[in-house]
Amino acid sequence: MSLANRDAAVAALGKLNLTGGNAELARYWLSLWDGDRLPSRSAFNPAKIKSLLPGIGLFDVRPGESVRCRLAGGIIQTVINHSLTGADWRSYTPKDQWEQRLHRNSQIASGAVGIGIRHGTDTSGPIRAIELQLPFGDVSEDGARMMLFHLDWKPGVYESYRTRGESAAAIADEYVAIGLTDG
Repeated sequence: MSLANRDAAVAALGKLNLTGGNAELARYWLSLWDGDRLPSRSAFNPAKIKSLLPGIGLFDVRPGESVRCRLAGGIIQTVINHSLTGADWRSYTPKDQWEQRLHRNSQIASGAVGIGIRHGTDTSGPIRAIELQLPFGDVSEDGARMMLFHLDWKPGVYESYRTRGESAAAIADEYVAIGLTDG
C-alpha cells in the first residue's frame, strides 16, 4: 500500500461532517497514526472507545475478491438480525449489490475513508444514519486488509428499510469515499 497522508485524512474526515460517535471514532483513529502510516490494528484498543463498541465492526477485505466479518457489535447484529462474525458480508447483501459492496469495501481497505448514508423516517420525520468506514494499514499474508466500521444507530432508519420491503443489510443509499494515499 502506498504511504497514506495524515493531513489528507484530517481534511477528508472534516469534509464528511461527522457527528456523535462517528466523530469520536474518527478522532481516536487519527490519534493512532504513526507519522503518515495508517494505524495498525494492534494499535487499536477497544477499551478506549468502549461506548462505541456496540456499533463497531471489523472486516477483513481482500480488495476485489472478498470481505469477511471478523467482529460485529450488538447493534450491527440487531440491524442484520444475525450473527456476522466469521461470515462473508455478501451472504447478507442482496445479490444485485455484491459488486458494488465489494468495490466500496475495497476502496476503504485500500486507503480511503468513507461514509455510507441511510435514509429513513420516524415520528419526527426524515432521519439519516451514517456508517463510518476507516482503513487499517496492516496487510495479512493472504493479502487481506482490515477495515473498521462504525454504525451510527438510528432505529427508525432500519425500520424504514423493513417497511419498504428492503433488507437492512443492503448497501447504503449514498456513499462517499475519499482517498488518502499518494499513489
